[in-house]
Amino acid sequence: MTAKIITACAIATVLSVSLSCLASASYITDIGYTALQNELGAATPTGTGVRVAQVEASERSNGSPIFMPNPSHPEFAGKTITPIFGNASGEFSGHATTVGSLFYGTTGSIAPGVTQIASYEAISWLNSLSTVFGAATTSPDRVANHSWVNVDGNGAEHGTTLRLVDRQVTVNEYIQVVGLTNGMGNSPLLGGSAYNVVSVGRTDGVHQQGSVAVSGDQLYGAGRTVPTLVAPQGTTSGATPLVAGAAAVLVQAGHEGGLTLSEGSTTINGVGTIYNAERSETVKAALMAGADRQTANTSTDADITDYRSAGHETANGLDSRYGAGQVNIHNSYRILTGGEQRSFQSGGNDISLFGFDHGVIGANQTASYFFTAPGEKTLFASLVWNLDVSNDSSLNATLHDLDLSLYDVTNNSIVAFSSSTLDNTENLFFDLLLDNRYEMRVTTKGATAWDYALAWRIDASAAPVPIPPAAWLFATGLIGLLPRIRLSDRWHSRHEL
Repeated sequence: MTAKIITACAIATVLSVSLSCLASASYITDIGYTALQNELGAATPTGTGVRVAQVEASERSNGSPIFMPNPSHPEFAGKTITPIFGNASGEFSGHATTVGSLFYGTTGSIAPGVTQIASYEAISWLNSLSTVFGAATTSPDRVANHSWVNVDGNGAEHGTTLRLVDRQVTVNEYIQVVGLTNGMGNSPLLGGSAYNVVSVGRTDGVHQQGSVAVSGDQLYGAGRTVPTLVAPQGTTSGATPLVAGAAAVLVQAGHEGGLTLSEGSTTINGVGTIYNAERSETVKAALMAGADRQTANTSTDADITDYRSAGHETANGLDSRYGAGQVNIHNSYRILTGGEQRSFQSGGNDISLFGFDHGVIGANQTASYFFTAPGEKTLFASLVWNLDVSNDSSLNATLHDLDLSLYDVTNNSIVAFSSSTLDNTENLFFDLLLDNRYEMRVTTKGATAWDYALAWRIDASAAPVPIPPAAWLFATGLIGLLPRIRLSDRWHSRHEL
């Protein structure tokens, strides 16, 4: 399906996810950025050089759309915010301004070094994803924030739209960070059903949980783990840009690290050189493996205290409420800067405490990563691969089947595994035994080779919540820059395309 065909259809009602501001920016400490600053000082990455996109629902259902952040706001001093396809109304969105402040604001975000921002209205952004010949369009943007959800539309058209978004991630390494609905409602666009996005919820767990089935497209079914991560904000609109800012920080670190951190790269027309440390799979895996499974927040009363407790274990090793847990940029940065480390089959040695690998695994093969537990540590590991969508008008999609397991070499036994048949991430959270030797195994049942990213940290942590072996083997805030935003019917803007 081309963008023209999408434009001819009434595919969606777009609803901006509600957003309110807290009285402090202490969330920066809660998500590990203060710890990163304390460690690195002036060398702390801030997203410098990373081009981003902010995609927003229009505040107006008729007439010229209102979707752009106010470029004259003090948080955006020295930044260039460019409306794509125009902002003919000359009016600015309060919602977009607050989201932008949390995403790339000078004092309100962890990515103040971002200076080039493309501003899109949501439907226009979706329509920009395909050329008239059916191939994916390219963009210099590396991270997009979506603090909006879809609440209406035709199922078959939803499926096509989701394939376009997932393809954009796979083909162009274009990282999509998307908000879920507040409350326990659900929505198929985008975070509720797309495979390759980073879906974001709230640390209090009051958000959509689990993927939504899309009628007319069997690929996008119910039962997958949603969200990917949570962040300490009172709304998903606020939580999403915290994770998007973290992604921008990691992209900068991965790109500037070049072949010092990465053992390979790719070149994408219209984008440039992408090193393995900044690929979409690697950044997502590093965010997941770096996430906190237990929190003691200062910016909110919400905390994770019972990660993967009974009834909340997912088949891919996560928690049905919190996904991988609360974003922690310090942990994720240490994973990325641990450097790329090859599997045993690719000539690698024992892995270090922090690191990642971007590899290609053939049909019915195994990639092994050996290590010896250095004292009482916990293993956090995330395996991520993208849904494969053809770069033509057919949009044929293949979900490859990879598994992740932990083998206790000392005792000659498998001690944990993650083996979902629905998800495209597998995860381990395991309290290691002192001095035992272990092997992490990536395996595939697929008929063709496919690439993946594995990220890990072997770290001191509160012990995982005790879970019976049969179960575990199954292996809000910003400084007061803006008035409180209340969303009413004016946010339920219908777009007839």
